[in-house]
Amino acid sequence: MCSPLKAPLRIALLMLCLLALPARAAEVSLSFDAVHHEFFDAEGMVLSFDAAREGEADIRLRRLRIGQAEYRELRLHCSDFFFDGHRLDCPLGTLSSDDERGRGRPPLPFSLAYRARDGFFEFVLHDVDAVDLSPLVKRLRGWKPEGKADFRLSALDGKAKLELALRDVGFARGDVSAKGIAATLEVDAQRGKRGDWNWQARLDWPHGELLRAPWRREGGMRAVANGTVGPKEIDVAMARLEVARFGAVNASLRWDRVNDETTAWGFVTERLDLATAMREWLQPWLEQYGFPAWRTEGYAMFSAEGRRGRLLRFYAGLQDAAVSDFTGHIDLRGVSARIPWEADAPTQAEMGVTSGALGDLPLGKFSFPIAIAGSEARVRDLEAPMLDGKFTIDALTLGRGPGGWHGDFSGGIEGVSMPKLSHALGMPTMAGTFTARIPRVAYDKGTLALDGVLAMTVFDGAIAVNQLRVIDAFSKERRFVVDVTARNLDLGMLTQTFSFGTIAGRFDADLRDLEMTGWKPLHFEARLASADGDYLREVSVGALRDIASMGEGGLPSGAKHLPERSIGFGYDRIGIAARLADGVCTIDGIGRDGDGIVLMEGRGFPSVRIIGYNPRLDWDALVARIREVLAGKSAMLVQ
Repeated sequence: MCSPLKAPLRIALLMLCLLALPARAAEVSLSFDAVHHEFFDAEGMVLSFDAAREGEADIRLRRLRIGQAEYRELRLHCSDFFFDGHRLDCPLGTLSSDDERGRGRPPLPFSLAYRARDGFFEFVLHDVDAVDLSPLVKRLRGWKPEGKADFRLSALDGKAKLELALRDVGFARGDVSAKGIAATLEVDAQRGKRGDWNWQARLDWPHGELLRAPWRREGGMRAVANGTVGPKEIDVAMARLEVARFGAVNASLRWDRVNDETTAWGFVTERLDLATAMREWLQPWLEQYGFPAWRTEGYAMFSAEGRRGRLLRFYAGLQDAAVSDFTGHIDLRGVSARIPWEADAPTQAEMGVTSGALGDLPLGKFSFPIAIAGSEARVRDLEAPMLDGKFTIDALTLGRGPGGWHGDFSGGIEGVSMPKLSHALGMPTMAGTFTARIPRVAYDKGTLALDGVLAMTVFDGAIAVNQLRVIDAFSKERRFVVDVTARNLDLGMLTQTFSFGTIAGRFDADLRDLEMTGWKPLHFEARLASADGDYLREVSVGALRDIASMGEGGLPSGAKHLPERSIGFGYDRIGIAARLADGVCTIDGIGRDGDGIVLMEGRGFPSVRIIGYNPRLDWDALVARIREVLAGKSAMLVQ
């Protein structure tokens, strides 16, 4: 008589007991409508064997559910097995699926061992093609798996062990793919007193490549974790992930199995390498949103905590960091930061910089607090040394709402000497001081817009910037749109700055509808003219020669023999207008002389006029000519 067994293989052993029936019962079949077990539920089970052929048996299952996974039309065949009432060995078994997807696929070879005395159980799949697993493992379907896998599940005295090894595994589905994956997974579990399972797991991934657009990661990862699994909850008490050349993170998680949701989670990192974080994790994400490339150095630390789909708190810290973008707009060194965030309370963050630059403008050491509330951060009353002046932030706000990122800024630059500023920018030395006040710049939906007038004092005059907009501000295709007005600027200061003849006087300038892409003008309307007022109006021979070179005019033949920077030629008016469209610049002046355009009207004796005869110029050629003139390399013949 075959007594019932308490082990999971009760039904299988019942079949083996029936093998001991007399040979005249050549074929035996047993049918079960349903079999329920703490580990599985089976429906439509049929056991069949041929008693005359010792060592052959089959099990068919119409439906098998293990946890959340469900399998249909399964068939197990066992041959060359040994059974003596106490021990079962099935070293040559095959497992297949008779559903539409599994039909035609080769069966999976497996081995099975069981001992009734101590409840030992072992199930092994060895050197299995990954593609052959897809009919049985639904989550593999559609992933086009390849490579080899080993699987081992064993149990003894309330303890269980799972081992999985992957060799040269690859797969692809949508924007996720992998190739050459070599990895091992080990899970040990022990039944607790209340029926829960206490477990420990270890994952090693030394080789291979995983791609999930836009991210790409090579091997060099190791993870360990432990926790409990119960009928209602999965608790990951501790999980540690180590990533080569990056750092490590420790985390915990609780999962509600009944409602299929996370109830609590948290993580805290050790020191993370910023260069690797930016290159492999952040930059691919930033590029999707059109942000330019960034370079980082130093270390970062993060932590976060959430509950039931809600982020409760977050922390970010920086140590000995450096941050710069490839456009050259921002370069910060010796960056330190402490940025806490709470969902239900305002927090105060701190940030400091040892040195840096905005564009080509150097910055001195500074630090500032950041007020954080909800999804907005605010900075107030920041002053940072810049050359012999300062860079100021009156107010800076950055936040994220339903429409995306938004922010605004007010501040400016105060009291920077033009000689030091021009040297820092790599420009010819300029005289005077530079001050710029920005009333408010707002950022919304990818566009930076100046609200009000940006006022600057330079060359002993005033410059006002209006209607400034930067479209797609943080992309490589950013566009600038602006109007500029200059009043009463000192021509002497300006012309002495460059390799240009000397002009004494004042001038006004207007620039309308300027649009640039990558610092190259697409169109504009501009006019520069001598200002109204009573002041000295004189021009040197060198200046006349340079103006004539740009305007294709002429000089009296005797004038070319005078010293280049001599003063003495008076003028009444100087003026030039230009309109750029479709790469062609149309020139106008202060009047007409037949077919010529008058650029300068002289006065006194000798009286000099400069007249241009080509009103339409190729823009690139004109820019090249101006650069030659300013560099003192004009090759034009002046008569």
